[in-house]
Amino acid sequence: MAGAGAKVGIDQSHGFMQEIINNQFDRKNYQLTVEDQKAEREKKVQEYNEKIKDEELKKKEERRKKREKVPTQQTYIPPSQRKVQVTPPRYLGKTVFAMEIEYASNKFAPIKIRETECIKKACELFVSRYNLPKETVQSLEVHITIQMGLHNFPS
Repeated sequence: MAGAGAKVGIDQSHGFMQEIINNQFDRKNYQLTVEDQKAEREKKVQEYNEKIKDEELKKKEERRKKREKVPTQQTYIPPSQRKVQVTPPRYLGKTVFAMEIEYASNKFAPIKIRETECIKKACELFVSRYNLPKETVQSLEVHITIQMGLHNFPS
């Protein structure tokens, strides 16, 4: 038995124990290095995956835009199955003044002045519709204004 002042435990000054302690420090440093490398690899993989994902999203977006630019082709519909599409007339206003004008020998055409349009525009439309000379617009406008004045219509 050892005396009261004797050390109890392993003598750490022995060379073999020093080797074990150094190995433990080296192992700890190696584990930290491996963990750092693993974290860097995971970070690079994550960045690469995000980059690939962003590129794939960009490619998908480009493909979607290209698809949108392609005009849709209508399929052939036989005449027997075609439906006549009637567009409803838009409201141009109440007819304020109407009269028939002879634009060729024995050919008459109606001209209507609505509350929402001016006389000049109505005359221009009439002249272009019936292929009359453009000089007729002013004389037609004067004629209609006179007729409206005779019948007490607001101009």
